[in-house]
Amino acid sequence: MNALDVKKTDSAILSQDQKEIVFENMSDGIMMINEEGIITYCNSACEKIFGYPKESITEHSFRYLFLSNRKNRAFNKYFKKILDKGILMPTETLKYQTAQNTQYLTFHTSPLKATDCADQKDFSGMFLLIEDVSERYQLKQHEHDCAFIFAGLIICISLYLFAWSLIRFTLHIPLKTSAYTLMIEGMTFLLFLEILFLTSLSMRDIGLIPKLSTLKRNFIETILIGVVACIALLLTKVVLILLGHPIKDYFIGGSLHGAYIYLFTAFFQEFLARGVIQTSVKSLMKVKYQKQISIFLTSLLFSLMHLPFGFVFMMGALLLSLALGAIFERHENLWGCAILHWGCGYLAMSLFF
Repeated sequence: MNALDVKKTDSAILSQDQKEIVFENMSDGIMMINEEGIITYCNSACEKIFGYPKESITEHSFRYLFLSNRKNRAFNKYFKKILDKGILMPTETLKYQTAQNTQYLTFHTSPLKATDCADQKDFSGMFLLIEDVSERYQLKQHEHDCAFIFAGLIICISLYLFAWSLIRFTLHIPLKTSAYTLMIEGMTFLLFLEILFLTSLSMRDIGLIPKLSTLKRNFIETILIGVVACIALLLTKVVLILLGHPIKDYFIGGSLHGAYIYLFTAFFQEFLARGVIQTSVKSLMKVKYQKQISIFLTSLLFSLMHLPFGFVFMMGALLLSLALGAIFERHENLWGCAILHWGCGYLAMSLFF
């Protein structure tokens, strides 16, 4: 061995302090577990990943600390197979859920010490490398969700407009307003099933579970905006009458009994407009003023869905949707929007707009 080889060999051997420095500066978590399942070492990255201080991790049982949460079924199954049967599993990305958040972690396992026995059945220690891939996974999942939602949305809206055109202009069959409303509700229900079974969106993401901290403020603002909108509608009615503008001579809402039905209609339409379309457009458009753009595009589409009711009604739906979109972005609560939609929409129908 020459001098150059000796120099290379010496430089390749790190001291304990140097290894500690390397491990502590890694962004990935490092954990060592002995044959008794006790964590003998973890670096600072483990603190960030798992939310425990290092002192609470080292010298504690891995099984007790990390396998007690029943929600992490795949995670528990993966590590129980290692600890109980001594089988080191291949690299795997698993969901790890805590009380605070949900993470996606990639685990690389290797034996802590070499063994000559090929059919080793007892756990003999493990070196664990943990990579947090939550952002990467969520971005991929987000693209998957948007693809499903927009595909379903385009199909439903196309079928709605196709059916309306066929019935109105080709078959010349007069339909009541309730028939068009029923089509929108059916479309909304299908999209709800799609979100429930084919995407990762939660009930809180689409505004069905309100934030308790903003619930009172949201209720007060909804009432105030509703009062202002109703006064504006009444004044508009008076002005149109004074100007002699032609107004429908029939109540497009059907009857006062329809107020109960329209309450469900308003909720379904708000779920479709705010919970599905606006939430998806905002998430998809990573641009400046994404909230404002998502509100505007959603309102345009929402007004288009009121095409069978005439241009004036469409413009009213556009203005109402802009206000509802702003409220939803402010409070992330679907219920206030649904109540406001019901109050303003049904009053407009009662006034023969």
